[in-house]
Amino acid sequence: MVAVTTTGYIVSVFGPFFSDNSNNDASILKHTMINNYDDILQRIEENDILILDRGFRDSLGVLKSLGIDVAMPLFLGPKQNQSDVQDANNSRFVTILRWVVASVNARIKRFKWFNQVIPNSSLPSVRDFICIVAALLNCFHVSMVTPSPNDDETIRRMNSLRTQNNTLQIFLTDYNLTRNSIWNVTDIHNLVQSFPKLSMVDLRMITLGTS
Repeated sequence: MVAVTTTGYIVSVFGPFFSDNSNNDASILKHTMINNYDDILQRIEENDILILDRGFRDSLGVLKSLGIDVAMPLFLGPKQNQSDVQDANNSRFVTILRWVVASVNARIKRFKWFNQVIPNSSLPSVRDFICIVAALLNCFHVSMVTPSPNDDETIRRMNSLRTQNNTLQIFLTDYNLTRNSIWNVTDIHNLVQSFPKLSMVDLRMITLGTS
């Protein structure tokens, strides 16, 4: 397990751990925090927020007891088929920020040795090898996120969208368009206007990602 910043730099490397029912993401994180592996608690400063996925949900109690704030996509409630608008917006807000974790793992797997089944005889050295890879990535790879002239506008748009109502859902409900039976197949050539073409600027504003 690796801890990374939101810009893609690897802060700490933990493990390896046995892979079984007792060693899921949440239990590993709890064990790491309680035992203060790699002085991780000293690396977390006031107002820092850990961005986690739903697999870490069972560690929230321990993190809260340690005074650590967490951001995580929300879960559906009992008998709930989909999230309400605000919960969905908050979950997207978190997802926008945590794509970096998957990208860092992808960078690690570009090293051939880590992109294959590792023999048991190498397990004692796995952490040393991945620490070497982490150091190389931190030193020679560019940051996942770099400052952009559009950063302020992106932040403004993210905060605006976070509190925005789902206008499409309201429209469908108001006009009773939520039933599948009322929809018909339409030939794209018979549309009043062609499908809009999006520029790279449009795509960036829609996805809030990096180019």
